[in-house]
Amino acid sequence: MRGAPLVFVHGMRHAVPAGVACSMHSHREIEIVYHPAGSGVTRLDGGRTIPFKEGSVVVYAPDERHDQVMDCKGEDLCIQLAVPEDSNALRGSCFEIPAVEDTILIEDILHLSRGHVWIAPIEQAILNLRATSTLLALIHLAFGRRDGQKARHSHRHVLRAEQYIRDHFSKIESLRQVATHVGISHDHLRHEFRAFRKKSMIRYLNEIRIERAKTLLIHSGLPLGQIAGMCGFKDEYYFSTVFRKLAGSSPGRYRAVHC
Repeated sequence: MRGAPLVFVHGMRHAVPAGVACSMHSHREIEIVYHPAGSGVTRLDGGRTIPFKEGSVVVYAPDERHDQVMDCKGEDLCIQLAVPEDSNALRGSCFEIPAVEDTILIEDILHLSRGHVWIAPIEQAILNLRATSTLLALIHLAFGRRDGQKARHSHRHVLRAEQYIRDHFSKIESLRQVATHVGISHDHLRHEFRAFRKKSMIRYLNEIRIERAKTLLIHSGLPLGQIAGMCGFKDEYYFSTVFRKLAGSSPGRYRAVHC
């Protein structure tokens, strides 16, 4: 929606009874419907359903067929915005915001939906700006919420991966084992882990292994080869290479300094 604001067409308010409040229909415009009271479900062509409740907003794309079935009587506040003929703005992209709590945004919706019988050119320009701003704010709320949900899911994946690594570091032969435990693909988990922890999973695994190795070096007289195996390293040479990289010295030197 770059360039000029969208065009505010009209707003309306009406009480809606319980039951089928409106049959399947569509609009050439984008339609914003705020539900200050009541609850129900809107059904789209193709079988998708979107539940709504008091305080929620549903935004319908141009030419998107939908109906509305109310669980109980309520009220609809509707705002319609025209889009240019060659625009793809929101086409086929009905979305909802479960609860709008921003008082300024609600005030904008109330103002735009009150109905305007005759609109002077300057007022039309102001309404265009206000309606476009309202739509952009709703888009931000809807998709910002989805991004937040996605981030929370990703964070849970990373936390589960870390816990599995801490519990099984000595037995992990491939990081695909970790991804299988978390329940997502290896590539997906690898990407999420780096995004959240700013380090690779293999580095995290090796850090856990080296911390355990440090403890064994200081508090036991076990030979390096046995410590390497107990910490999940395939051989003493690889263990020494990783230890030197992460601890800054060889395992033998570390033991000599700290014992």
